[in-house]
Amino acid sequence: MGKRYPGVYGAEAFACLIQEVSMNNQYDYDVIVAGGGPAGIGAAIAAARIGSRVLLIEQAGYLGGMATNASVPAFCPYTDGKRVTIGGIGLEVLEAMKRESYESPFYDNKPGRQKEYDWVPIDPEVLKRVTERLVIDSACHILLHTVVTDVIVKRGKLAAVRIHNKSGNSTISAKYFIDCTGDADLVALAGGAFEYGDQEGLVQSGTLCFRIANLNTERFMAYAKECGEDGNLNIAVSKAKASNDFIEDERYVSGIALQAVGVAGLNFGHVYHFNPLDAQDLTRAELEARAKLPRLMEFLRRYVPGAEEAVLISSGPAIGLRESRRICGEYRLTTMDYYSRATFEDSIARYSYPIDIHASTPPQGDYRDDLEYVTSRYQEGEAYSIPYRSLLPIGISNLLVAGRTISCDRAMMASVRVMPACFATGEAAGTAAALCNKNNLQCKQVKIQELQKQLTLQGAILA
Repeated sequence: MGKRYPGVYGAEAFACLIQEVSMNNQYDYDVIVAGGGPAGIGAAIAAARIGSRVLLIEQAGYLGGMATNASVPAFCPYTDGKRVTIGGIGLEVLEAMKRESYESPFYDNKPGRQKEYDWVPIDPEVLKRVTERLVIDSACHILLHTVVTDVIVKRGKLAAVRIHNKSGNSTISAKYFIDCTGDADLVALAGGAFEYGDQEGLVQSGTLCFRIANLNTERFMAYAKECGEDGNLNIAVSKAKASNDFIEDERYVSGIALQAVGVAGLNFGHVYHFNPLDAQDLTRAELEARAKLPRLMEFLRRYVPGAEEAVLISSGPAIGLRESRRICGEYRLTTMDYYSRATFEDSIARYSYPIDIHASTPPQGDYRDDLEYVTSRYQEGEAYSIPYRSLLPIGISNLLVAGRTISCDRAMMASVRVMPACFATGEAAGTAAALCNKNNLQCKQVKIQELQKQLTLQGAILA
């Protein structure tokens, strides 16, 4: 590999890096991964550990995706209620973060929850360090504060990406590319086919997550145990609604996670009817979400015991997004696959999160727009498989896609979109790219049994 340049590169260091990796090869890299969220982290580490020369590009100044850039307060479940379903790099990241983080008592006595792996609170600062360390130790290069602005396509293949950062504009080539942008940006820039939102062109609402301090943790825990309060604060919400005092346009609190003594993260508050791919709309959503925070804090202080003196200490650096593009791939996972607990010969992951569709427009009255979430819950031990073909965009032979934008219908996306599944599809994409690089194959030519064997050796759970 030669000398590594960990972290953020200045212009001179980056020029040296590119010159170094290009000396004995016509490509700057074997694999370029765009996007440093869970999918990109899994992809970059997997490909680099197998021996590929990998560059991970991220627009923020740190890794972690929605967990750090949107301050999402907890990981969705890693289990199917009976056993772990997300292993490999995703589980490695979770365990590494837990070793340095607060152990929340919130789920100690909750039935059907495995405290070690389900709804684990996220310490965003620990997670940043953990993921950076794992990526750097894999010998993957990281380029932060960088945006992919365009791609170069030649004869049905991506040849290079054009990027922009403080050093200016650059073009970097690779043999294989993995789109982990969360918006299928590489696919769209390359002219690939994709779907967007529902039939009316609407996507799920966004949430600006936030953190509070000065929470009386002991008082909150005593209240939660006495009343059976859950992570959605349903009892507090019911009291506020009974007093006609709940937040306008809000239906429920999506989640509270205890992240340290006196500190909690809230996935609370929705912004509706906006397009996350439109800069003006995205700006409006950010401003609208931030303006709601005082009202959300007022609810917490008034109706959640222990939060009477709570203060807002931070909101997410960016609004949390749940949905945008979905690629058209070699196989389209469907709602029927979800309800049939489908298994596939080319399975690369296994998951069981419910179909969780947040409303696109403000709910009317007491209408429950999460009925599908309730009715789609599996019994403990049940799960569905994710096929490798859903990672393959149609018409681009050296590109893989991982994360929430894999090929699926909208309802299925509402299950597969969450972070544990993104780790799994990312690791599968990175592993496949590395195997293709070793054998000079197109992405669809990878030998499925070889891929599954390698994933299993890495700790992934496929069945």
